[in-house]
Amino acid sequence: MCGLTSIIILTYNELYYTRKCIESIRIYTGVPYELVLVDNGSGDGTAEFLSSLQGAKVILNSSNLGFAAGCNQGLAAAAGENILLLNNDTVVTPNWLGNMLGCLDSRNDIGLVGPCSNYVGSGNQVEVSYGSIREMIEFARRFNLPDPSKWRQHSSYWLSGFCLLGKKWLFDLVGPFDQRFKTGSWEDVDYSVRVTAAGYKLFVAGDVFIHHYGNRSFRGNKISLAAVQAENARQFYNKWAKR
Repeated sequence: MCGLTSIIILTYNELYYTRKCIESIRIYTGVPYELVLVDNGSGDGTAEFLSSLQGAKVILNSSNLGFAAGCNQGLAAAAGENILLLNNDTVVTPNWLGNMLGCLDSRNDIGLVGPCSNYVGSGNQVEVSYGSIREMIEFARRFNLPDPSKWRQHSSYWLSGFCLLGKKWLFDLVGPFDQRFKTGSWEDVDYSVRVTAAGYKLFVAGDVFIHHYGNRSFRGNKISLAAVQAENARQFYNKWAKR
């Protein structure tokens, strides 16, 4: 297991959560990485904060281009042989990236790897009882003890894009995220299906737990998640019904 991992994070306001996310990356990431930060027109000081981060690659958009377009900008700027897409409303934990890379590198037919979380819609959610981030870190420290026996092929046909790891060559092979999916919803489902169609498997690193606040950009910016999901679901089924 070696090589640089490009951690791509999209932001749209919600500076409080972005700070916590990046702080946790700095503390708990023990393998080589670079930060690729794409801001979609924030107006709350996020752009200024990102620009102040030494060594990070920062892309500042003047408006909200959506999750898919922002991811594609990040992918184009990434220098790592591994790509990690991460939502800004997450808190990463001890051993998180090392364990995920171990899973990814364990088989040649693995395309994408996701972690377990308290808030994820794609089947890799676990029950938790912690009441604070400090308690969460202690929970995760035990949960994240490296254990290859917990790496498993995913039972669902998609992995959530809140935290998604793959090789750069795979993203080059499958191509960019489909920008018909606006704002942020269903583009991860579409990408998972495309990866599977290319002959690669979706895996869950069952020895990785990451805290996810969930949909903060929707809630904080008063965007209707239900409306976005409905439209993007329509786009998805229209696209794949023809295949």
